[in-house]
Amino acid sequence: MRASIVLTVAFIALLHSASSAQDLPTQDTQKRADALLQKARHLSDIRSPNAPPFTLKATFSFTGTDLETVEGTYTEVWMSSSQWRREIIARDFHRIEVAGPTTIWRLDNTDDFPEPASQLPILLDPFPPPSQSFAFEAVIDHSETHPPVECAMVKPDKYGMKSAFCFDKENGVLMEKIFPEVRPRNILDSSCNYGSFRKVGGLWLAREIACFEERHKKIVAKIVDLSPALSPDPALFTPPPEAIELANCPATPVPPSLDTNPMIVFGMGGPRINGRINDPDSRSWVTVWFVVDTKGKSQHARVVHSLPNNKTAEKTILNRLHAFAFKPGTCNGVPMPMPLTLQLPN
Repeated sequence: MRASIVLTVAFIALLHSASSAQDLPTQDTQKRADALLQKARHLSDIRSPNAPPFTLKATFSFTGTDLETVEGTYTEVWMSSSQWRREIIARDFHRIEVAGPTTIWRLDNTDDFPEPASQLPILLDPFPPPSQSFAFEAVIDHSETHPPVECAMVKPDKYGMKSAFCFDKENGVLMEKIFPEVRPRNILDSSCNYGSFRKVGGLWLAREIACFEERHKKIVAKIVDLSPALSPDPALFTPPPEAIELANCPATPVPPSLDTNPMIVFGMGGPRINGRINDPDSRSWVTVWFVVDTKGKSQHARVVHSLPNNKTAEKTILNRLHAFAFKPGTCNGVPMPMPLTLQLPN
């Protein structure tokens, strides 16, 4: 199995051009793309419904806010999609997540847990939930790359944002996923590359992962151990005291939504839900993460991105957040606590 990682620079352009797409009828494109993704799951998905329990350990590093290198460790004990535990340690930051059938309990030792480290579960689990479906618009053949790949392009959503999955043409493993990532002033092209594949328990495991943001390296990780989880201590899956509760939804969840006229609180500026509206004005924006509970109230709000020396504005923003009403997120029609990100004008 090839050990190289696909260079992200070559594939970001796929999001903006489909000139090399296969000339296939729409139905054939969808079937081809679905087949590529299904094969990759079969080859590499260690978290599939029938996969055996495991313990995974990884190391990672990213560039901190002061341009210093931050290193850390990641540990996951996975029994099933309804019972697992994750622990992330990065310098002085510490996060524990424990999952039950309907709930994920999360405990951070600080409100400013670094965003790159929080993305590790998504980085290390390259596949979308099995319940999530995609409408594909093209399958692009790149035989000129090393190794040659095929990329399945997802149709843009109503906000014009695109995603893609790239597979090794020779063996079918997923080598790159490309996705939009929202920031206060714009939407960035992000990607994660997978390489150094090794056969473990009948599956091909990518040992080295690198994620990029606008072609700049954001975080790298290396899996150092994957072993069977033989009779783990049941105490590992006890919810941590004082942890916040989030939904663990095996189906495709319906996220929470704003149920307040934003003009009442912010005037003509309004908020941006998950940052999906590009506003050309010159005001600063504050990105707030919080949980919408089952009654539509915001809980556990914290600022995740702001301009330097903006503490006074941050406090004002958090106070204003209480004026919002939300429709709670649901799983199979049942209201559940789910996170939401708003980018609010200063």
